[in-house]
Amino acid sequence: MLRSPTRPRLLATFERALALSLSLLGLTAVTGCSSSKDMNKWLPADAAVIRCTVAGPNLRLPPLFDEIPTPAVPTGMLARTMDPIALDELGYERDQPVCAALFAPDTGEIETAKSSIESFEELRRTVALSVKSMGRCRCTYADALDASGLISGCADQPTDASCEADSEKIEALGEALAPLRSKLASTEVPRVHWRLVGPTDRPGRFEARYEQLIARHPGGSEVYQRHSPLPPRHGMALVAALLAVDDVIAVVTQDSGRSLLVVREISGLLVLDHFSYPDWNGRIDPQLQALLAYLDDAQIDRYRRALTMPELTRTLAMNPAQGYLVELDHDGLEQVDRAALVSAQFAGVGYDDSHELRDLPPLYVDRVTMQVPFGTDGKVLRARMRLTDEGRQWAAAAGGVPLDISLETLGADERTPKYTPTRRGVEQMFLLRGQPIEQLLFAGPSGMPKILRAVEDAAPGSIDGKIDKWQVDLPSGPLPGGFDSREGSQLIRERLSIVPHRLEGELVDGGGTIALELGPR
Repeated sequence: MLRSPTRPRLLATFERALALSLSLLGLTAVTGCSSSKDMNKWLPADAAVIRCTVAGPNLRLPPLFDEIPTPAVPTGMLARTMDPIALDELGYERDQPVCAALFAPDTGEIETAKSSIESFEELRRTVALSVKSMGRCRCTYADALDASGLISGCADQPTDASCEADSEKIEALGEALAPLRSKLASTEVPRVHWRLVGPTDRPGRFEARYEQLIARHPGGSEVYQRHSPLPPRHGMALVAALLAVDDVIAVVTQDSGRSLLVVREISGLLVLDHFSYPDWNGRIDPQLQALLAYLDDAQIDRYRRALTMPELTRTLAMNPAQGYLVELDHDGLEQVDRAALVSAQFAGVGYDDSHELRDLPPLYVDRVTMQVPFGTDGKVLRARMRLTDEGRQWAAAAGGVPLDISLETLGADERTPKYTPTRRGVEQMFLLRGQPIEQLLFAGPSGMPKILRAVEDAAPGSIDGKIDKWQVDLPSGPLPGGFDSREGSQLIRERLSIVPHRLEGELVDGGGTIALELGPR
């Protein structure tokens, strides 16, 4: 039978007893706290998303944890939804926090990528004209140079049996392709980079169980270890180089070479780095697929740098050892979306975001942390919402006045967020634009006063306190006011309709953060 998300009392008692015994001997116990500190060193300060759960064979994620939709880890990390059982089977230490972080590229990286892709595409067009003049046998010449992936139409076509490998033509083709080969190293197509990290007390488990673990990813996986024979194809130079990196125990290629998982065991931590090129709205032609392997082999140093510990690390707003947690950073998510657009440019998925309709209320909150604490039977949700400078002014305008009176002031700038992409069908490229986390979380604070006003009007006395500390009793059944549900709110509204809840709020961190707690009354 699966246990509820509560830290086992016997384990906690044992740890206290162990710590006391060791302290009497002048030693320091190695507990989850030190493991968490080591783990935090691998989480970048500007991560767009951080998700933390615990590992355990008999634990389960509470449904409340995902009733507000947030970006999930890729299936290629072999951790499913980061449920405790999946993490336990990967080898993470039981009852200890494990966190996944989505890296956010900075503006400089994005601009460099955009410029390098434009330059590469221009060169490709120039080279293509030169190569086309070599006639119908050009793919035969390319095959002799192991360069079929660099020439349009050759990657997925068999060579013509009637063509001879003319040495002069092959040499001429090699000269024509030389600038393109040289350009590969500096063409930085944005990739999606996730990192999963946590303590492990079972080193070697991945190596022993990878055949069962790779079944979790539907896109296909090939596992390579230090002494694995490598097939003679493009992309394997990168695999060989990564296997030579300290602490790497396996490299897993996935999705026909579009994704890569690097598995490391480092000083008691299990660290998984997953790199993937986006699926570009389902468009991936064979020529482009082949070209990605050439790019990867030319950018080994770029991958090595991505594996290093970040210079600046994240301090989470809530302790992951106290419950299931997700933290979302608005600026980081914006950067991930911008990088996706640049990547789509490389794939030929034309998209001009200057023609989008994106009408949003003022951004009062730029980072949201949500946690379902252990010991609450999965029924309590706590949140921290970090205020922007404009958000601080918004909250300060209601200072010193009972909350029910200040609702009109707090809701003055409210408007329903709207998003219409330039072209339908590309929304899946984005994590923020038009997604529930933008509509419901980051655009949510300015819309909350209208809902609270309806609750108070329907049941006077439901609201108590001022902006610095308040509570609202929410009734069961449909919320008063007949408001339309914003995308992503359906499951949480259904939960609220079943039993009465109480929402408590408080300004903390010198007025820079709204702390919230939602639970049954």
